[in-house]
Amino acid sequence: MSLFLAKLSCKRDIDEVIKTVAEKVLVLRFGRDEDSVCLQLDEIVSS
Repeated sequence: MSLFLAKLSCKRDIDEVIKTVAEKVLVLRFGRDEDSVCLQLDEIVSS
């Protein structure tokens, strides 16, 4: 899991973030914690 980005593990969490995030860019990335490409993408997105 990324150290910089929140991990959302259920539909309720995802719905809540979508409904409450305003004036920001929301990026949802679906992937596995052990996938090195996903972790690289997390680092790029968080910077």
